[in-house]
Amino acid sequence: MSTPPSRSALGRFLTLTGTAARIAGGTVGQRLLRGREGIDWQPVGALLGEVLGEMKGPVLKLGQMAAQWQDLLPEPIVQALTRLQNQVPALPFAELEAHLCRLYDGDLQRHFRHIEPQPCAAASLGQVHRAVARDGRPLMLKVQYPGMAEICRADLAQLRRLLPLGRLLCAPAGQLDGVYRELARSIEAELDYALELERLKVYRRHFAAWPGLRLPEPCEALCRPGVLALDEVAGLPLSGIDRASVAVRQRVAQTLVDWLVAQAFELGLLHADPHAGNFAYTEAGELVVYDFGCVQRLAPDVLQAYVDAYRALQAGSVERLERAFQALGTRQPASAPPWPLYRRLQALLHPVLQPGQPWDFAATRLHRQLLDLSPEVLGMLGSLQPSPTTLLVNRTLEGHYWNLVRLGVPVALADALERGLRGAPPAG
Repeated sequence: MSTPPSRSALGRFLTLTGTAARIAGGTVGQRLLRGREGIDWQPVGALLGEVLGEMKGPVLKLGQMAAQWQDLLPEPIVQALTRLQNQVPALPFAELEAHLCRLYDGDLQRHFRHIEPQPCAAASLGQVHRAVARDGRPLMLKVQYPGMAEICRADLAQLRRLLPLGRLLCAPAGQLDGVYRELARSIEAELDYALELERLKVYRRHFAAWPGLRLPEPCEALCRPGVLALDEVAGLPLSGIDRASVAVRQRVAQTLVDWLVAQAFELGLLHADPHAGNFAYTEAGELVVYDFGCVQRLAPDVLQAYVDAYRALQAGSVERLERAFQALGTRQPASAPPWPLYRRLQALLHPVLQPGQPWDFAATRLHRQLLDLSPEVLGMLGSLQPSPTTLLVNRTLEGHYWNLVRLGVPVALADALERGLRGAPPAG
């Protein structure tokens, strides 16, 4: 169990800087004695897991996102951050009970037969408790940590102070400010459980007839500010799906890809929190989605720019790719196009974006090849720039790339995209 996270901006800043100093000191000392290959990353992973788990809020969310970077971070750090996707230290129920009593008119027993004190899940902004309504309906209560809005404001304030460092990477101030505003907007939306409820209802209506996809049903009468009451949908953690059969993994992977495509082309929305803790699967191969706190609206022109980039990579046209990147806002105006980078991207992605061509995400290990482009990208920072438009979409694409690596089965990605572009139904 955990203690309530600090709400103080200064306290959280000191915790982060102190942790960074401990990690830097420890690794520098080891490097001097043993060289880079001799560094023991286990204590670093343990420290990061402990500190981020206790702090919660946006810094924990960033740690969960970093857990996706398999093969790019030392294995002990990846393992520690992966545990934060579904093993976050929870607050004792005593810390939440008085808060819940206030929300439910001072009498929890009038609304619930039982609330399980031990949480079944804890995350960056809240934790989940099993409960039974007075009518016997089994529920999951998603409860936002008290004071989380203050914590998010504190972390965003620290991020705002760090923004000028982005100028060292040649990023324009206006673009950095736009990225900050988009991140702040996203976090504010995740704190709004009433908005999440409405999003869930939209998704349930649209995907009601979809086989292989399960979304929880809300119990609106028991929802409160900062509390979502949802029907319990049992599932196995997606993080452990490598133990499932090939047939189950294949069905989950295909459902995941088709669902992402349908969101974009049918709803104009995108579930934008792809870390594995938000997903589960059943023994029958159904995909379960639990959390709808982060949903990004896709403007038609933005979606079209991504489609243009896909078509450019598919066709092998660096000129079309340049136009698509300009439309996405990822290129600094009037700077020289990074043609060598485009050609390398074409060489990597052109073969796997052809219709009828299955993409085996686990076998291809595309991220290793993209990592080789890092020196080239660093040399072109005066041409590239961060884009608020692509912040959450790229996070989603990256996160689900890692989920598909975890699933370890081939998927005909281009076929799914072509069906979405034609408005055709998903693969059976």
